[in-house]
Amino acid sequence: MRKILSCVCLILSLVLLVSCASTKVVEHWSDPDFDAKLKNIMVLSLNQSVKSRRVFEDGFLKALKQRGIQSSGSYKLLPSNEDLNKEKVKAAIAGSDIDGVLVLRPVKITKEGSYERPTTTGNRRPEFYSYVGRYGSSYDPAAVEDTVVHLETNLYAVDGERLIWSGKTESFNPSDVKTLLTETAEKILDEIGRTGFFQVN
Repeated sequence: MRKILSCVCLILSLVLLVSCASTKVVEHWSDPDFDAKLKNIMVLSLNQSVKSRRVFEDGFLKALKQRGIQSSGSYKLLPSNEDLNKEKVKAAIAGSDIDGVLVLRPVKITKEGSYERPTTTGNRRPEFYSYVGRYGSSYDPAAVEDTVVHLETNLYAVDGERLIWSGKTESFNPSDVKTLLTETAEKILDEIGRTGFFQVN
């Protein structure tokens, strides 16, 4: 009986664990011919203000550090968002030991599964969504919807400027920026980690 109860508890725990997850990788691709290991990763976040760019990069840097992967934020080499392009990135990392660039790109925010609640009126926009750009219009709080944050992540090898991994994530109703970044970084780095592209120290 105890063995049966233990099995039931384990199954319930796994169900609860899965049900609580709000971020998922919806598609990903990796280069099957790339067989090197990247030793020093620069994280670059696009489509944001200087402040939110740093918040996003720091979120991924924390996750990379926890996994023993050497990394740095692009804001240290490229503090300004003005004219942030491929040539400036190449110039900034030239002569350094950075051999990989992880590019984060907030794509959009969508609303799904709305229904009407006959209560308050007016408009609101959760402040933390400004971190992923001003996508979509403000909405009536009487309409209860799932908010989905879509992000795209690409990993490039500096040598040959080669795209070696690409993935897209969807985060449902993240409560705050920290939660969004923690879950997204965990999911993305789990997937990239399976490729063996990172050198772990």
